[in-house]
Amino acid sequence: MHAVKIVKVVVPEIIQYGVEDAVVLDCDYTYGNDTAGLMVKWFFKNKARPVYQWIASQKPQDMGILRGRVDLTYKASNDPLKMHRALRIVKPNTDISGDYTCVVSTFMEEDSKTKQMIVFAPETNFRLVQNKTDDDTVNVICAADGAFPAPNLTLATPERHLDGVSHHLKLVNGRYSAVATVTLLDADLPSAAEFICTLRIPQAKYAVRKEAIYYPGPISTTPEMPTAADMQLAAAVGSRGSSVQTALTILTLTTIAQLYLS
Repeated sequence: MHAVKIVKVVVPEIIQYGVEDAVVLDCDYTYGNDTAGLMVKWFFKNKARPVYQWIASQKPQDMGILRGRVDLTYKASNDPLKMHRALRIVKPNTDISGDYTCVVSTFMEEDSKTKQMIVFAPETNFRLVQNKTDDDTVNVICAADGAFPAPNLTLATPERHLDGVSHHLKLVNGRYSAVATVTLLDADLPSAAEFICTLRIPQAKYAVRKEAIYYPGPISTTPEMPTAADMQLAAAVGSRGSSVQTALTILTLTTIAQLYLS
């Protein structure tokens, strides 16, 4: 037997940002009698340049996006020809989400296997805002910040999904801000309407939701105030966005006035 062959690649499919101090990506293999030039390389996303390289009997090296982020003292085996086959990434962040390919080679043979790892981050802020522009309509705005990968937002009532919902997604410092907005007529709503916003990150099998009760009628303020970022994102949605931003501004000024008079 002369060939090198990868028998098992262990890469966590999903890990949560901030929970693990380090994550290990392992690549176990068998080798034959001819091990001249035995080398292990790990590639991230593509095979243009490795992010880790270990030549048997030499010190391992980290490169590219993983430079300074790999524990180069970590040993996956006491076998001198398998010792530094694995990647131990310290303080994994969302920017290292993607495909990892392990390549094991000698001067004569090569084998490779690829697996995906997602470092997901739950939202840091999740809001469901009701905003009346006049006595007859209401803007429902659901917004979330700080999630990764890109979250899906859905607006619904207990009876049905809502038609005409506008969505906007923006990448900010490696995390996603998402906004879903819809404008509804009071006449189409029951006397006490319940709105439900659900945030999902499908890759992580993660979901959370917010609920709020709306009472049709005269203009009143919402208990949860939109942020400046909500206004900007809602405005960017499209033609409805401009009216949403104006309405939110009116709401903010109304609330300030009420606080001042009280």
